[in-house]
Amino acid sequence: MKLQIDRIDQHALTGFINRVKLIDSFVYMKIKDGQIKSAVYLPQRDAVKSHSVSCDQIFQISEWPDTDLEMKVAFFEGAKVIDAIKHFESDAIKGELEFIEQEGELIASSLRMFNDELEITLSCSEPSLGFKDLTPEQQNAIFAVDNTQFSFNIDTHTINKVKNLFGLDKEETFSVNANGKGVSVNGKSFNAVINPQSNGEGAVTVYKKYLNLLDREEQTVHVTDSKIVFQSTESETLLTVSTCQTA
Repeated sequence: MKLQIDRIDQHALTGFINRVKLIDSFVYMKIKDGQIKSAVYLPQRDAVKSHSVSCDQIFQISEWPDTDLEMKVAFFEGAKVIDAIKHFESDAIKGELEFIEQEGELIASSLRMFNDELEITLSCSEPSLGFKDLTPEQQNAIFAVDNTQFSFNIDTHTINKVKNLFGLDKEETFSVNANGKGVSVNGKSFNAVINPQSNGEGAVTVYKKYLNLLDREEQTVHVTDSKIVFQSTESETLLTVSTCQTA
């Protein structure tokens, strides 16, 4: 089966891939009901990221195939897709996704991108070779915020300030604390208030490296004993990271 794409928004596709490859170079997308979704995780599943966009933000499709099956598209190296897109000097890019039906699923075998000047065909990967899909039940549990101890908002400027503070010491972790005076982050060499308001109280320890997985967007942060859930206020993006169970 072939899915004809009237226009590929190269900037939107590049942005989608860049979001998920912060977690894994293996890029995996699912297309169904007019949405493109991806849920990826680190090998230890201590960080899981979910991103979803309306399909027409990336692919303009005038005629959809007559099927109810979910379409799965995977690339072993997301960076190679971005490199291929850069070869097109014009925004007018068309495309064709070719699928093979396997056990009730449509698995992409290739993506062809072309215009009047250039044509590039990329081979797709078998999703199961590099990735084990998360079930809807698993995703619901991973991103659930029912047991939130405290929550707060944080903007991109403040996130960058916190990341810059990390260089003051060599510790791999930092703590997030909430009390009547607001929310603060603490390390061996720093203590900084990041929001004067907090919905709740508590304290957790988390690895510094996880902040590099965030997109440059304002976040609503939900903190529980076992995890922190970052919910973008600017896109349909969620990131859950595990807290350290021993300080």
